[in-house]
Amino acid sequence: MDDHVDRWVVAYGTLRAPEVVEALLGRPVPARPGRVAGWEPRALDGLDYPVVVEAAGSVCEVDLIGPLSSAELALVVEWEGPWYRPATWVVDGVAATVFLPDLDHPELPARTGVWSYELFRSRDLAHRLEWMWD
Repeated sequence: MDDHVDRWVVAYGTLRAPEVVEALLGRPVPARPGRVAGWEPRALDGLDYPVVVEAAGSVCEVDLIGPLSSAELALVVEWEGPWYRPATWVVDGVAATVFLPDLDHPELPARTGVWSYELFRSRDLAHRLEWMWD
Protein backbone atom coordinates (compact mmCIF):
# COMPACT_ATOMS: atom_id res chain seq x y z
CA MET A 1 0.00 0.00 0.00
CA ASP A 2 1.30 3.45 -0.91
CA ASP A 3 0.31 5.73 1.96
CA HIS A 4 0.16 9.54 2.10
CA VAL A 5 1.32 10.01 5.70
CA ASP A 6 3.87 12.71 6.55
CA ARG A 7 5.48 12.95 3.13
CA TRP A 8 5.83 16.66 2.49
CA VAL A 9 8.26 18.64 0.37
CA VAL A 10 9.60 22.14 0.99
CA ALA A 11 9.40 23.89 -2.38
CA TYR A 12 11.51 27.04 -2.79
CA GLY A 13 11.86 27.10 -6.59
CA THR A 14 9.94 25.82 -9.60
CA LEU A 15 7.94 23.37 -7.48
CA ARG A 16 6.22 26.36 -5.89
CA ALA A 17 4.23 26.55 -9.15
CA PRO A 18 1.18 24.28 -8.80
CA GLU A 19 1.24 23.76 -12.57
CA VAL A 20 4.74 22.25 -12.37
CA VAL A 21 3.79 19.95 -9.50
CA GLU A 22 0.68 18.75 -11.34
CA ALA A 23 2.67 18.13 -14.54
CA LEU A 24 5.28 16.18 -12.57
CA LEU A 25 2.96 14.12 -10.37
CA GLY A 26 -0.11 13.87 -12.57
CA ARG A 27 -2.46 15.42 -10.03
CA PRO A 28 -2.98 18.70 -8.22
CA VAL A 29 -1.27 18.66 -4.82
CA PRO A 30 -2.23 20.92 -1.93
CA ALA A 31 0.33 23.54 -0.91
CA ARG A 32 0.57 26.01 1.90
CA PRO A 33 2.95 28.92 2.26
CA GLY A 34 5.73 29.06 4.81
CA ARG A 35 8.91 30.94 5.59
CA VAL A 36 12.36 29.73 6.56
CA ALA A 37 14.80 32.12 8.22
CA GLY A 38 18.46 32.12 7.26
CA TRP A 39 18.08 30.79 3.70
CA GLU A 40 17.70 32.36 0.26
CA PRO A 41 17.05 30.98 -3.26
CA ARG A 42 19.87 31.78 -5.68
CA ALA A 43 19.62 31.81 -9.46
CA LEU A 44 21.86 29.53 -11.50
CA ASP A 45 23.53 30.88 -14.63
CA GLY A 46 21.41 30.02 -17.68
CA LEU A 47 18.78 28.02 -15.79
CA ASP A 48 15.22 28.79 -14.71
CA TYR A 49 15.49 27.06 -11.31
CA PRO A 50 17.43 27.91 -8.16
CA VAL A 51 19.44 26.43 -5.38
CA VAL A 52 18.88 27.48 -1.79
CA VAL A 53 21.82 28.70 0.27
CA GLU A 54 22.35 29.86 3.80
CA ALA A 55 22.08 33.63 4.04
CA ALA A 56 22.11 35.33 7.43
CA GLY A 57 19.28 37.79 7.82
CA SER A 58 17.31 36.44 4.85
CA VAL A 59 13.91 34.78 4.89
CA CYS A 60 13.06 32.26 2.18
CA GLU A 61 9.45 32.09 1.02
CA VAL A 62 8.52 28.41 0.54
CA ASP A 63 5.52 26.22 -0.04
CA LEU A 64 4.90 22.97 1.77
CA ILE A 65 3.50 20.58 -0.82
CA GLY A 66 1.79 17.37 0.13
CA PRO A 67 0.94 15.01 1.49
CA LEU A 68 2.68 12.81 -1.08
CA SER A 69 2.82 9.07 -1.52
CA SER A 70 6.15 7.25 -1.41
CA ALA A 71 6.07 6.91 -5.20
CA GLU A 72 5.38 10.65 -5.63
CA LEU A 73 8.23 11.56 -3.31
CA ALA A 74 10.50 9.25 -5.34
CA LEU A 75 9.48 11.16 -8.50
CA VAL A 76 10.39 14.46 -6.85
CA VAL A 77 13.77 13.04 -5.77
CA GLU A 78 14.43 11.96 -9.37
CA TRP A 79 13.24 15.35 -10.71
CA GLU A 80 15.67 17.22 -8.47
CA GLY A 81 18.68 15.52 -10.00
CA PRO A 82 22.37 15.17 -9.13
CA TRP A 83 23.06 18.65 -7.73
CA TYR A 84 20.67 18.22 -4.82
CA ARG A 85 20.58 16.05 -1.73
CA PRO A 86 17.44 15.48 0.33
CA ALA A 87 17.45 16.80 3.88
CA THR A 88 14.72 17.48 6.43
CA TRP A 89 13.50 20.88 7.52
CA VAL A 90 10.71 21.54 9.98
CA VAL A 91 8.49 24.31 8.62
CA ASP A 92 5.56 25.48 10.73
CA GLY A 93 5.73 22.25 12.73
CA VAL A 94 5.79 19.98 9.66
CA ALA A 95 8.84 17.79 8.96
CA ALA A 96 9.40 17.94 5.22
CA THR A 97 12.00 16.98 2.64
CA VAL A 98 14.01 19.86 1.22
CA PHE A 99 16.55 19.55 -1.55
CA LEU A 100 19.81 21.25 -0.65
CA PRO A 101 22.44 21.84 -3.31
CA ASP A 102 25.82 20.18 -3.47
CA LEU A 103 27.66 23.48 -3.88
CA ASP A 104 30.85 21.58 -4.74
CA HIS A 105 29.27 19.58 -7.59
CA PRO A 106 31.56 20.07 -10.62
CA GLU A 107 28.65 20.65 -13.01
CA LEU A 108 26.72 23.13 -10.86
CA PRO A 109 26.51 26.46 -12.73
CA ALA A 110 27.59 29.66 -11.06
CA ARG A 111 25.09 31.40 -8.81
CA THR A 112 24.06 34.73 -10.29
CA GLY A 113 22.00 36.44 -7.61
CA VAL A 114 18.70 36.05 -5.82
CA TRP A 115 16.16 33.89 -7.69
CA SER A 116 12.64 35.32 -8.06
CA TYR A 117 9.55 33.11 -8.09
CA GLU A 118 7.54 35.99 -9.56
CA LEU A 119 10.02 36.39 -12.42
CA PHE A 120 9.96 32.63 -13.03
CA ARG A 121 6.14 32.68 -13.24
CA SER A 122 6.06 35.63 -15.63
CA ARG A 123 9.05 34.76 -17.84
CA ASP A 124 9.83 31.03 -17.63
CA LEU A 125 6.80 29.03 -16.46
CA ALA A 126 5.19 28.55 -19.88
CA HIS A 127 8.47 27.25 -21.36
CA ARG A 128 9.04 24.99 -18.36
CA LEU A 129 5.58 23.44 -18.78
CA GLU A 130 6.04 23.03 -22.52
CA TRP A 131 9.35 21.27 -21.88
CA MET A 132 7.76 18.99 -19.26
CA TRP A 133 4.91 17.96 -21.56
CA ASP A 134 7.21 17.18 -24.50
